[in-house]
Amino acid sequence: MDEIKNTKVFITIVPITDNDKQVVMDSLKQYFFHDEPLCASLALTEEKESVIQLENFCADILQSGVSFMAVSAETGEMMGASLNTILCRDNEIKKISNENNDKCPKYNHIMDFLDKAERDIDVFGQYPNIDRIMELKIITVNEAYRGQGVCKALINKSKELALELGYQMIYVECSSHFTAKAVERFDFQCIYSLSYTDYMNKQGDIVFKTQSPHEYFKVHVLLL
Repeated sequence: MDEIKNTKVFITIVPITDNDKQVVMDSLKQYFFHDEPLCASLALTEEKESVIQLENFCADILQSGVSFMAVSAETGEMMGASLNTILCRDNEIKKISNENNDKCPKYNHIMDFLDKAERDIDVFGQYPNIDRIMELKIITVNEAYRGQGVCKALINKSKELALELGYQMIYVECSSHFTAKAVERFDFQCIYSLSYTDYMNKQGDIVFKTQSPHEYFKVHVLLL
């Protein structure tokens, strides 16, 4: 792994096809499900039903057909992925649905949190002239390839497609400190920030005890 991190890698960004979905899902389960701050704070991978629900959630995003994966130009190995979906004011394009299932409380905690953030933000209310948005729902980079420019390449390719399709904004939910820092370097504007210590359940307990430096959930947008 250290050898890869210290070696210049050449990245190719390609659309995720049906043939790629299993490889992408395997990578998500190995890295994203464990490392994403909300999942990690709840130890989500220890709850089988929550893992299944999160897999289904990711599979639904891939149905939008606007996601990308980064592969090594030398080996063809997957390096990371950006799972993208579409937000549309008039609901012509269906949003990812969040189903509540009593068997997966950890997954439900995350979805409830994300739903709250969406209500707080009211992005179409904030931006009355915006009708169609590309949302970079999940950005993940395999551990061995972090710090190699994979995230940058995925964001650039997603932006290129959003412009080609005539979307007016890119929207990114950043549960990770590192994702927020990455998109800030691309001139994304932070429109929402919530400290994890300020989000509590009905009993007054903090729901997500995330590890430093993951202290805030932020949402960034880029007007196109």
